[in-house]
Amino acid sequence: MQSFTLAENIKGFTDKRQGYTHYKPRLEFSDHTYEYTEDTGTFFTVTYQERKLGVSSVCDGHAGYETSFTVTSVIQRLFGVAISESLGCVKTALLRLFEMIANEILTMKNLLGSSGATCNVTVFDPTNEKVFVASLGDSPTMLYHKDENGNYKLLCKSKDQDCADREEIERMIEIHKKNGEPNATAESVVFEIQAGGKPTGVFRNKRSQMMLHSSFGDYCRDYYKGVVNTIPRIYEWDFAPSDNLVVVQCSDGLLEWLQPSFIGIQPSAEFRTYEIGTHLDECNFMDENAAFILHELQIDSILKKRIAEHPERSDSTREWVVTTFDNHITNVFVYE
Repeated sequence: MQSFTLAENIKGFTDKRQGYTHYKPRLEFSDHTYEYTEDTGTFFTVTYQERKLGVSSVCDGHAGYETSFTVTSVIQRLFGVAISESLGCVKTALLRLFEMIANEILTMKNLLGSSGATCNVTVFDPTNEKVFVASLGDSPTMLYHKDENGNYKLLCKSKDQDCADREEIERMIEIHKKNGEPNATAESVVFEIQAGGKPTGVFRNKRSQMMLHSSFGDYCRDYYKGVVNTIPRIYEWDFAPSDNLVVVQCSDGLLEWLQPSFIGIQPSAEFRTYEIGTHLDECNFMDENAAFILHELQIDSILKKRIAEHPERSDSTREWVVTTFDNHITNVFVYE
């Protein structure tokens, strides 16, 4: 798909990468066949009292595809209900939508196995020149602005709810304290992964070994009731047609970069967020699929660095990069 119209004057681009699950058999749902992936998404338009809202979602699945696929289908079915119940207030509708998703996923607990999924729902409201984001977990939305020099710079980014986030750590500490661990601290709840003897900036929960506990599903990881959180963080940003703005929504695979040892790939949001801005500088939003271009430039960037650091390795190849990434989906939105 080269491009699509999400809502009035909002042009979208999308691209998916299968990554490390490239070897798995294809999936079949409702007479459709898909390459195996644990990341899913949807986009559609909803009309509320003649006001057209563009809705785009991304779910990053883990430990299976079941929860991701299910959440995506529920979003498409229930967002219209949520916006009607909320009398057109998008923020209220997003909170209501996530509440309905959590309730529905709970009823399907036995069918979803150990799988879980983050969830990002981004809503464009061209009538009011706003974009709203509901983010559960670490699938972000980022807003970039072209500066006076013609370069894209990050204006806003949804904040990851993961084990590196201070607010999320404090939430988990309080739950530990309520469950018989009065002396719980950040050091007793989470730990930082080391690579080649160096800290990576990637943190996991000590009890579950998971990178995050804000997600749908994941009931087997709810070792204390409430450790797994289903309430998203909500954001409201200005999105006007004259401001040279670009919205990038993705699962966290887009934000991966090489480990400090340059042997493997790991999340690296700070660097990759900056680099995405430089990649947007190279996009032609009139004639190219900007999401596809971002993925290609990401691969080129990692490959160039890996070859420079390890030219002798037989796996310093484009194929290695493509098949080592996590699954990921990237959506890019601009005004037409």
